[in-house]
Amino acid sequence: MPESELACRFCFAPLMKESMEGWKDMPSEDWAEMMDFWHCHKPDTEDDDKASSVQLQSHLRKGYGAGNRIAPTPGVGLVDITYFLLIRRECNVVIDEEPVVLKNGKSQYIINCAFCKRPVGAAEDMNSANTAKIYKWNLRFRSSPSSAWEEASVQRLVSAQLLAMIESQGIQKFVIHGQESNGDHDEQQALLIWIFTPNMFYSSTHVPDSPKQVMKIYYKPIQNPTEMVEQQSLKIDELQLPTSILRYLHSDLIASTKLLPIPARSFQDWAVGLLER
Repeated sequence: MPESELACRFCFAPLMKESMEGWKDMPSEDWAEMMDFWHCHKPDTEDDDKASSVQLQSHLRKGYGAGNRIAPTPGVGLVDITYFLLIRRECNVVIDEEPVVLKNGKSQYIINCAFCKRPVGAAEDMNSANTAKIYKWNLRFRSSPSSAWEEASVQRLVSAQLLAMIESQGIQKFVIHGQESNGDHDEQQALLIWIFTPNMFYSSTHVPDSPKQVMKIYYKPIQNPTEMVEQQSLKIDELQLPTSILRYLHSDLIASTKLLPIPARSFQDWAVGLLER
């Protein structure tokens, strides 16, 4: 909605310099791989004598071509499951001067709230005209100035991402690990999870607003997550999260295990937990 507002979750300062004109949903992460199925004849993006500059610019805006990326337009943000994609100069943010190296070898720059300097997102480069990926778990938002502020649940965001991956990949086992490279400690923070029951309800006297809709998950900490994914790529998919969010998720899973009856808290070498959805 055009009247919707975003704010920093930590200091409540407005994230956007001006109101957005609108929002659009991001396509699936596998959209580029599906191009062969969507198009009988994909548009030609080569710069030849027959293609006008107007046609070429139109193709670029639509994302045709392997080198092109989905990008927001001025005043219009893009919405993914776990983040918003925005034009950086339209946001009240500042960017770190030194990049963070990720486990995949790429680098990214941390984006911070301009007021409290707490991290709220990430960017691929220092160019202020480029895009900013602002994570929903770092935000408060409301649909209009008269609405109450809301905060996104980390559990619900992660479970929504997992459900989307189940639908697109047909896999129910995932390695979840931190995306930042951390030298010799890279492999210490990782979880192997198995989505045993994607949809169920439970009630507990220790949990307000019961019953709650959850996923039943088997989980266990693992070593060498990258190696496991490479060896079992057809059976296991991976989900990379900021290390702080991974720790938060692991803590929530441990807490949910304690809600279960003692005989139901484990299965072989797996712990059993619940993830809100």
